[in-house]
Amino acid sequence: MIKINRNVMPGTYFLDDIFDGLKHSATLMEVFKTKNELDDIFLKTNVIVEEKDHYMFVKNEDAAIVIGLDHLKNSDTKVLYLDIVHELVHVKQHRAGLDLYNRSYSYVDRPTEIEAYEVAVKEARRLGMNDDEIMDYLFVDWITPQEHKRLASHVGLKIRNT
Repeated sequence: MIKINRNVMPGTYFLDDIFDGLKHSATLMEVFKTKNELDDIFLKTNVIVEEKDHYMFVKNEDAAIVIGLDHLKNSDTKVLYLDIVHELVHVKQHRAGLDLYNRSYSYVDRPTEIEAYEVAVKEARRLGMNDDEIMDYLFVDWITPQEHKRLASHVGLKIRNT
């Protein structure tokens, strides 16, 4: 697992400043295919820590990763790790010219989100997380319970009827 530097102030950082060891992730090597591409991502991707109440997202303008300070300081290490992996998939998509926020899809049906969550779910399984833990990870405040189930289905989780 990586070491996360939670003792930062709002500002702009390199990925390694906050996510030490992330560059050595086998999952990211699968996503980016070559060491040169991964090195370039780490060289050119800014991380902006904001004193705002949000998780992480990628800016459509320049592919910078924005992290809410409270999320960085207080969220579970696994959640932060899965979030940064998810967002780095978006950085790759941005570099490929994809619209990360294509509004013709709902959030849970957006192909860019599905791909990013598929990578995060695969990594969650590699970390030993069970389906209930992964379901918890997939739930975000801005989706309904029905959308949550749809997202889980999109990324290959079996939905239990409760």
